[in-house]
Amino acid sequence: MAYDDDTAIVLWPEYFDSGLTRAQGRRLPTALCVKQPSLDMIAKGAILLDLEYRVIEDKSYPSDWPSKRGCVRVEKGKMKKSEILPKIGEILVKNQK
Repeated sequence: MAYDDDTAIVLWPEYFDSGLTRAQGRRLPTALCVKQPSLDMIAKGAILLDLEYRVIEDKSYPSDWPSKRGCVRVEKGKMKKSEILPKIGEILVKNQK
């Protein structure tokens, strides 16, 4: 399935940040998170999962609107968001070491 901006899944860096609590936006266990992940790291994870993506800078995570860390939007269709998040988390942890 090709990338469609209307149905794309949004991946915020906060989902993968080990320095945040779940209440602050982290979506995964800390074992699958890294300290301050960049948009490039998340995009690399999308590439390795063979997902089409688009990096959007200067966007704010809704609960942390002053910080404009951006987001990565990936195609929907191959996998659900709940399947994509841990796989990208594993890639981030492997590439950090």
